Amino acid sequence: MAGPKKNILYLIAAQGFIYLAPLIVLPYLTRTLGAEGFGRIAYIQYIVNYFILITDYGFSTTATRLIAIDSHSKARVSSVFANTIAVKLMLACLTGVFSLVLIAAIPAIRQYSALMFACFLGVFGNALFPTWMFQGLERMRVLALITCASRVIPLPLFFLYVKNSDDLVTAAALQNIPGIIAAVFSFYYAIDKKLIERAEISITSIWDMMKEGWAIFLANISTSFYTNINGILIGNFAGVEQASFFYATDKLRFAAQGFIQPIASALFPRITVLSQEPKDRQQAKRLIQHGSLMLVGIELLCGLVMFFGADFITVHYLGAGFMPAAIYLKSLAFLPLVIAVATIFSQWRFQALGMSVSLSRIYLIAGPLHALYATFLTYRYHGYGLISSLYMTEIGITLMMAFILKRKKIPLF
Repeated sequence: MAGPKKNILYLIAAQGFIYLAPLIVLPYLTRTLGAEGFGRIAYIQYIVNYFILITDYGFSTTATRLIAIDSHSKARVSSVFANTIAVKLMLACLTGVFSLVLIAAIPAIRQYSALMFACFLGVFGNALFPTWMFQGLERMRVLALITCASRVIPLPLFFLYVKNSDDLVTAAALQNIPGIIAAVFSFYYAIDKKLIERAEISITSIWDMMKEGWAIFLANISTSFYTNINGILIGNFAGVEQASFFYATDKLRFAAQGFIQPIASALFPRITVLSQEPKDRQQAKRLIQHGSLMLVGIELLCGLVMFFGADFITVHYLGAGFMPAAIYLKSLAFLPLVIAVATIFSQWRFQALGMSVSLSRIYLIAGPLHALYATFLTYRYHGYGLISSLYMTEIGITLMMAFILKRKKIPLF
């Protein structure tokens, strides 16, 4: 367990900086930009997050898996690396064209075109930063260092160049530039340490990788119907100010939830490998059980802190102007606990055992359904309706996963 424990600590450090850096500047931005200005960035960021999702495609899981299985072969690792970067850049360019169409066709987005371009830095950052390579090779220490550096470097620039609500574009660009910085460091490290060599980029390889990632991509798109779409819904039906309240507290919720993915990602390659052979499955089972206890315990503690400390956090951290956001934080407090259990099932059971198709079917049902009733509930009840729909969806998905695993006689934990 020494290796996985170290990997977990490194990924928690990396994920900590991913959430800590924005949290350092969050109270400064809420006060400097105001609820309306902060809400404009939030609204456009939710839209651009769809482009990031498309660019990711699911390679964060499939490319990690391919590299983990063939980590001993530099030729194979290099082929996965080159073809993954190529297809992600292609998808980034396609989403760039689509964003221009949106700006031209929709007046409500056209007025924020400069914000759209600034936020689009995050799309190319996602395309170029090969987190999946470091995870597949289990070089979590390097990944943590690069991630931390990319998040720390832009921090002073917020305080130097974001002075009032006229600096929205600058704030949006600085929020989205860490991926570009991390990509530069990653390419330098991979070349310097000779982790990769020249590899052919072929249509056949790209097609095979896209086919393998298709099920996860569908699952991610469907997932976005109950994650990313929420900010768009509340912005449309409740206004930019309510969107800013939701966005600010959702960042705090994601910070609490941030422990989930480092632990899940650190153990995923090892669980995948151990699950391949019957003689190693008992060891995989123990690994899953220890990881599950860790995830559930951490998220339960975070939920209690957010629920009982909601009023104090919003007033003293976000500012008095964001006091209405306290109800959002209190309501979202225990959602990460549900998501932790769902992550255990989805990554360590379905994906590790090669059951991505079954998993995607769950999301293909849940995502569109959420979009339907969340739209109605948000339109009718605004924030209360939106948060109710989030819990309905997350609990429903978790129960569906448990049912399928039980039916296939696969241990839940």
